[in-house]
Amino acid sequence: DKSKREAWKRRSFFVIKSPHATRSCSSMNSIPVIDISPLVQLDKSGDDGQNEQLKDVVDQISHACETYGFFAVTNHGVDPNIITSAWDESKGFFDLDQAIKKSVPMSRDYPYGYETHESLGIERSTAAAARTDESSILQPDPKETFSIGPLDYEKSGMPSRKWQKDAPATFAPALTQYFSVMENLARILFRGLALALQLDDASWFLNEGRFDEGHQCALRILNYPPLEYEEEEGSQKIHIRAGAHTDYGAMTLLKSGGPGLQLQLSSSKKNGEISNVDSSSWIDVPHLSDAFIVNLGDLMQRWTNDRWKSTLHRVIAVADDDGSDKNDNSIRVVQSTRRQSIAFFVNMTGNANIVPFDSCVDDEHPSQYDAVKASDYLIQRHAQSMGDASKEV
Repeated sequence: DKSKREAWKRRSFFVIKSPHATRSCSSMNSIPVIDISPLVQLDKSGDDGQNEQLKDVVDQISHACETYGFFAVTNHGVDPNIITSAWDESKGFFDLDQAIKKSVPMSRDYPYGYETHESLGIERSTAAAARTDESSILQPDPKETFSIGPLDYEKSGMPSRKWQKDAPATFAPALTQYFSVMENLARILFRGLALALQLDDASWFLNEGRFDEGHQCALRILNYPPLEYEEEEGSQKIHIRAGAHTDYGAMTLLKSGGPGLQLQLSSSKKNGEISNVDSSSWIDVPHLSDAFIVNLGDLMQRWTNDRWKSTLHRVIAVADDDGSDKNDNSIRVVQSTRRQSIAFFVNMTGNANIVPFDSCVDDEHPSQYDAVKASDYLIQRHAQSMGDASKEV
């Protein structure tokens, strides 16, 4: 109706024309970096009233979600000691004997645990030609991961956590504590997203069984081993460490240990399929030691009817130096150091109904998606990533 169309226009004008948003996103060559201390303070006070500082943050989040689907957050309130502990324990875990790590494997019945066979590149099947270019060396994702699910397995409906019995005694507590603070950071960011969408309640994403009553979040620690490869001088070939993909849930909170993450702004995703990919327009996501990288997932794009982006991204190998070690044929030996990261996948409760907001649908923007249960979508996408191409989203 007319009121919905006017609401859409007001929001679109608000996002594009905001002077705060323009200031924070002056270049398309990097993602916005947003100081979210006003949101952290909002979480502590419980007051939904917006002061100028909070409005500034909300403006920036609006623009970042619509333009990039990615942004970095600083002054997030997470205890650095908790981050350091999880980081150190993760590194120690991946240094363990392979038999210990494999004692809790990922399987169809247990979607967490240790794995080395995830192939994010399988998601290229819907537009393989568009997303594969001659300058890329496509190979199985050379990484290893370990994941845990929510602590409250009864409410979430997910399997209870499993730990390697021969892992250090400090490993499980460190990841458990990190998981807990990421849950809180997700709640803070959900309030920012709700305000950016001008929903009636800043806690909309948290209430009515959408998140707080049994979410299905997952924590994943990742290890990309060191690489050494040869290439001709002047070569532009890219070595892939994690294939191009979008994330499944509402959003992802990433702590990375170095450069290598890239996003693809020129691609578009509608009705679950990625298209219009320009292989030359990948943008480097900066490594910021004191920040978390936030990227929206597919469910948020569905909720907003493609107004916000679930952006294609990948991880590439970054050379440690200029590769000056050359042989007689001008072939240089390139080394790329070990890379770590910790990803917190913010998933809703299994029964959360994902259907485009009324405010994001009108005559000019018809609904692009049917309703879907969050757990159904998650299961389908996970099966695809593990090589079951028969699953349709």
